[in-house]
Amino acid sequence: MKDSETADYSSPNIGIITGDGTPMILSYNTKCEALDPVKTYGWSTEDNKPVTNATSNCVAAVFEINGKKKPNKQNEDVALFNANGLGSSCAIKLDNGRCFTSPFTPTPLTKAECEAQKDDLGIKECYFDNDYWAGAVKKCKGVGNMPTKSDLTKIAQAIYKGNPSISSSSSTNGLTYEPGTATSLGLPEPLFYLWSGEEESQSFAYHRRFGPNETYYYCTYNRNDSNRYAICLGD
Repeated sequence: MKDSETADYSSPNIGIITGDGTPMILSYNTKCEALDPVKTYGWSTEDNKPVTNATSNCVAAVFEINGKKKPNKQNEDVALFNANGLGSSCAIKLDNGRCFTSPFTPTPLTKAECEAQKDDLGIKECYFDNDYWAGAVKKCKGVGNMPTKSDLTKIAQAIYKGNPSISSSSSTNGLTYEPGTATSLGLPEPLFYLWSGEEESQSFAYHRRFGPNETYYYCTYNRNDSNRYAICLGD
């Protein structure tokens, strides 16, 4: 939920699962006008049941409507009650204004799953039965929501000391990394790898390596390599 002049959801949220199995997050608006104990609040009847907003308009809720994994989109994955939005999914913000979600380890797709979804996701070819890159693309809901070569270069510039010049397509060595810089941006500490949305072939996709004192962009590892993180374009 987003804060505004009339809403402040900074109090701790509460997660519940309803009787029919629906996950729900409840948040209290601390700017909500307190109920007047001597005032009579109006109510109406729906389906022969009393209905009133007198005791519910201070509570906002986000609840699941399709059971799919994140990232969540309003009215497609989750629905809102008295809420004014989902807030920002931005965990990694670049100086060009683009932002990305927190890193995650993709769940791989089988070749059959990849083939069935490749046109919708923008994947060109499928080969492996444990395609982690395709799994990342699926979670990001398309290659267009994966980081580009330029995005990964900017991330590298942000985590190494002095905002150094980083080659977008080859190795850059002799860099200085100060511990804690990557985690302050929502990233793991080096050494780690991030997938890009650039597909080289049915077997390979590009990614960037972030080492303690070097970084490079390449595709010498297979799409079935599980030792890679992914991030999705946020909002």
